[in-house]
Amino acid sequence: MLPILFLLAAGDTSGYWQQQVAYRITASVDEPSGVLTGHVRIHYRNQSPDTLRDFYVHQYLNAFRPGSRWAAVDSAEQRDRFQHLKDPDYAFERIKSAMLMGEGRVPDYPYAPDSTVAHWTLPRALAPGDSLVIDIDWQARLSTVPRRQGRQGRRFDFAQWYPKVVVYDRYGWEAHALYPAGEFYGEFATYDVMLDLPEDQVIGATGVPVEGDPGWEKARADQSQPIDYQRQWYRSPLPAPGCSALKLAPGRKCVRFYAEQVHHFALSLNPAYVYEEGRSGDAVVRVLYLPQDRGSWGNGQAVGYTALALAWLDSLFGKYQWPQLTNVHRIEGGGTEFPMMIMDGSASVGLIVHETGHQYVMGQLANNEWREGWLDEGFSDFQEGWFFEQHGGPPAYDGVEPDVLELDLERWSEPVSTVSEHFSDFVIYQEMVYSKAHLFYEQLRYVVGDETMRRILRTYFARWHLKHVNEDALREVAEDVSHQDLQWLFGEWLHATPLFDYRLKRVQRRRLSDGRWHTTVTIERTGDGRMPVEIGDRDTIYARATGEPAVERIEFTTARRPKRLMLDPRGRTHDYDMLNNRERRPFVGRGSVELKLDDPSRETARRDRLVSAWLPVAWSNDFGGTTLGLRNRSNYLGRYDRGLLIASVAAGRDAPDRFGFYGRWANPIRHFFPRTETSVAAWAVEGRAGVQLSMDHSLRQHLVYGPDPHVGFDALWMATTNLGYVDRRQWDDAGTVEGGPWISTSFRHGGALVRARLSARGGVVYSNPGPGIVSASRYDVEGFGRFTGEASVRAPFLLGTTLGVRVFGGAYAGQSPPVPQRRIPIAGADPYETFTDPLLRSRGALFVRPDFFYHAPGNGNLRGFRSDLGGRWAVTANVELTRSLWHSHGILRDVALMGFTDRGLVDTMAVAALTPGGRSTLLYDAGVGLVTRQQVRDLAWTMRFEVPLVVNRFDRAADEGSGNKELAFRWQVSLSPSF
Repeated sequence: MLPILFLLAAGDTSGYWQQQVAYRITASVDEPSGVLTGHVRIHYRNQSPDTLRDFYVHQYLNAFRPGSRWAAVDSAEQRDRFQHLKDPDYAFERIKSAMLMGEGRVPDYPYAPDSTVAHWTLPRALAPGDSLVIDIDWQARLSTVPRRQGRQGRRFDFAQWYPKVVVYDRYGWEAHALYPAGEFYGEFATYDVMLDLPEDQVIGATGVPVEGDPGWEKARADQSQPIDYQRQWYRSPLPAPGCSALKLAPGRKCVRFYAEQVHHFALSLNPAYVYEEGRSGDAVVRVLYLPQDRGSWGNGQAVGYTALALAWLDSLFGKYQWPQLTNVHRIEGGGTEFPMMIMDGSASVGLIVHETGHQYVMGQLANNEWREGWLDEGFSDFQEGWFFEQHGGPPAYDGVEPDVLELDLERWSEPVSTVSEHFSDFVIYQEMVYSKAHLFYEQLRYVVGDETMRRILRTYFARWHLKHVNEDALREVAEDVSHQDLQWLFGEWLHATPLFDYRLKRVQRRRLSDGRWHTTVTIERTGDGRMPVEIGDRDTIYARATGEPAVERIEFTTARRPKRLMLDPRGRTHDYDMLNNRERRPFVGRGSVELKLDDPSRETARRDRLVSAWLPVAWSNDFGGTTLGLRNRSNYLGRYDRGLLIASVAAGRDAPDRFGFYGRWANPIRHFFPRTETSVAAWAVEGRAGVQLSMDHSLRQHLVYGPDPHVGFDALWMATTNLGYVDRRQWDDAGTVEGGPWISTSFRHGGALVRARLSARGGVVYSNPGPGIVSASRYDVEGFGRFTGEASVRAPFLLGTTLGVRVFGGAYAGQSPPVPQRRIPIAGADPYETFTDPLLRSRGALFVRPDFFYHAPGNGNLRGFRSDLGGRWAVTANVELTRSLWHSHGILRDVALMGFTDRGLVDTMAVAALTPGGRSTLLYDAGVGLVTRQQVRDLAWTMRFEVPLVVNRFDRAADEGSGNKELAFRWQVSLSPSF
């Protein structure tokens, strides 16, 4: 085995080359201004087969300032970070002078006004094998808003802080501006760095300290612990002079670090750092943390986690090639990786394992992070997940796959191989290069098996460590080790976004003469993607289908009769519809259902089954009396095959039509439409019957920012069947058949939330039933149209308040006056909208009792008036001013005081005009209230207690017992926001 592994590891890297670079840097940090002044001499040898006529360096710090491409993307994606920073808060990196091949040259900036890439035309061509020297004087400053670098008082996290040579590889010069999506790419180089610093500063950095005091002895937590500086690690002679050549001011010191075969040099300064040290094999582990974080970082915790991570990665890839790894507690949260150094916002084991993973993927296996970010971010997520599996955790696949599946089904996913800034936005970039790329490595592991996957990783590292890598390098190693053609896997998972679905079509079993069982399984591929599919039961995997043909027959022989078979019992093929994966059985079909008692505060979803949750319910009304019901909620994956069924029986002794039914079914997984909600509902309950078809399609372009426009269509039949149940002020003996489109949008502008909706419906209304001539009954039938529109905004206002404004307009078009249920209500929701709530549906229900004043918001929303008032048209406005009084993370989340006023012009059919012959009526109300927000697990709701103190037409007030005065005490409650 060892000779074979050696041959594989020494496999074909012929034709590979990389440039040879050496930096000699001298830099001084002025803490009060935050400015670093430096000089760098760069030796560059052209190892490529090409003659070079240009030279580029990165000035990455210039991304963290106004005018950069990074700042422009932040603005476009509604993040406020660097685009509005003022001096001295923004970062910069300024070249003061440059000598190139002995000639003074001024750089130009090809991406101006972005200045993250500087360019020179060479004074003379650089042929293959030739070298050049460039001397640059520059100044740099970190930003006070941390992002992959930053400063805070005397704390400095220096990253990408010097003129960094742009990589020249097979694509040419990788002169690429820095964007929020995507990170860095550097040439492997030697770094000789001399730093002029305040004497009390403690420093962590790439490389080893070969001269001077980094401050570790005074900072060490255990003063008896010896420190291994590793000053003799590199046997290369150091160029002279060193620190002795610097003229240091009083109170300052020189510290010189040296590193070889790394593609970046990072450092962190903080005089308050506490130092701890450990080892992992030959590598020294250094940790620098803040004194107040000793409980989470100190006492060997962060050292132990970092050493544990290195040991795990050594076992997975191979021996760590560098002398040390420094883990510092950075200013920013999260983590960032550099060669020999990780900057972490916490000492959590997951974060440390992930960032340490980058010492291999990104560090020693140096991919281009903006061109192929999946080669390090997704890779490190994968190894982190495997680490936790090996230490007793659940399979990482099960945690990441459902979220990726949702993105795939909703068509948010984009090819993982997309160049970073070409993703539609930063969130999709993160989901693809981290989560979906993680899933790709899990699929590679599934296809080749765990043992082969380990050999792939070790061979990949042995062949390519301390070199630049790409997709071809990884795929060729994987194919060499596994002896499989894997182009299909890399193609589907990295360069496309297919959907996977397999259906178990048929199972045939036959007992052989020797007592064994011969089983034939027929599989149908209904998705456009292909993956190998395991076949098994609860205990055993019997076979694996290729998953390639549209229909595939798999045969296998077993000693015992297989139990009920299932495709993909471990759930590893990313099959979006696992409800068709089980073998059918008489009477129960595929039986892919989990039955459970419903929890109103949390809806359970399963990856492999439909969840059917049942709950007894009860309500009452005047006509049916106490009503008992059984509610069922079902779903697959939380979004698909959603069902709501309520069967009820009225217990009133004389209640007619005592049996009721309401059902709604939405989003069938077999016929799903991305970003679209489809549903059909039917009912016959409490004196009404009907059917509704609905469609809601999202036109959103970005997942978490920007406008959220929707278009939809509703078609509805609703009819009364027993007038005993209904409030005759709101319902007539009539029915409608109607339908029409609607459009809505919502978006944020700064702190303001804006919403708008337009709806149009047309149809026929049939009413006034009577005896017919041809048939036993007849109706008056008439066409009508119904149109509504509303817009609202809520925004921060003076003195910590929030101002909310809403306007509404609605109109009914028809020859005859509208039946009550299709009027334009002036006070709130119309009867069709409240029908699905049994507490509002029928006369005498809990929230519509004459002694209880409940406001169901909507339409005109003149909340102080009766809910039955409506007419042909209304134009209204609602204004609210709220001030939060209390916040919490418990059940009661927020308590706010509210003042409100509502005003409108309404049709005289709703409220008669005071002036004879008037064509409209002016209505207004005003009052105060208390608004609370509650949440129990996933169930959240808003409660309003309102006091409409002023109602100008008090004879039409909702609280009719308040007396015949415009100004009076009235009250009402609601379980919904007002708008």
